[in-house]
Amino acid sequence: FDCLVVADARFSGGSTAALVADVQALSALGADVGLLFVRSAYLDDTRDAPNPKALALADLPGVTLLSPGCRAHGRVAFLHHPLVFSRGIEETARLSANRAVIVAHHPPFRPDGSVEYNPADAVRRARAALGVQAWFAPVSGLVRAQLAAFAPFIRQTSVDWPNIFDVAGWQVTRAPFSGDAPLTIGRHSRADPLKFPATAAANDAAYPAGPNLRVRVLGCPVDTLRELGAHPDRWDVVAFGAEPVAEFLNSLDIFVYFYHPRFEEAFGRTVVEAALCGRPLLLDPRLERTFGKAAQYCTPNEVASAVDRIAANPAAARQ
Repeated sequence: FDCLVVADARFSGGSTAALVADVQALSALGADVGLLFVRSAYLDDTRDAPNPKALALADLPGVTLLSPGCRAHGRVAFLHHPLVFSRGIEETARLSANRAVIVAHHPPFRPDGSVEYNPADAVRRARAALGVQAWFAPVSGLVRAQLAAFAPFIRQTSVDWPNIFDVAGWQVTRAPFSGDAPLTIGRHSRADPLKFPATAAANDAAYPAGPNLRVRVLGCPVDTLRELGAHPDRWDVVAFGAEPVAEFLNSLDIFVYFYHPRFEEAFGRTVVEAALCGRPLLLDPRLERTFGKAAQYCTPNEVASAVDRIAANPAAARQ
């Protein structure tokens, strides 16, 4: 094969979206891809179902679904997500590659400095199960900087492997601040409490729905936020996967994204999707290291005034 791709199809969210975009692009380039799905001990709950978008990759031109125990060679092998391998996988295979990389969709350290996973363990267990000695290909500078703490026990590629996007699927179908609809802000992510601020006050401040401001949220842990004392009932909440993401994003005027202090956003695929759909970005300041001047940044308590400022000049905001 030109490429081997190994992944756990049960993952959801940005890492699987990145996997899907990668394999679709490889297929479109005419590459011969060997695809092996494995089960990681990280997802040890049998209720975790395979992601349909991941499974559909096996039907793409040039993609061959491999079985556990197979023997296969590729010019390059992509092992997606270090958490898949750091706790071991159930399957074994006899793989070989001119270069194998673990695509690091997640940083090894949590924001409090504790270790989320040991990269050296991921390399060791991947080699034991699959037979390849992998380097790391970080998806962002944040991940690269954290992985550097584990040198010389691991090696990194010389350049990052950031998420890619088929821009044909992310188009502006409605310009922000157009029509008679009320001013609408919002965000999308999987319904994980770590994807939202930690307190009721921060959630209510970041998404201050009211008579003159509509809030739409695609993917929301409503019960958890209610238990905190937040008011998601004031929002238009759409279940994760219930509405096409690009369609949802085009319903917003401003994309507003804040998340938990205990969560580290390795890349921020949702942010790029919103940007490709032409939405002005109002983000958690921690994301400035990745997106720089592409966005505006503030605290949750500053959202209301920032939204007023952005909406006051729609032409500048769209530009």
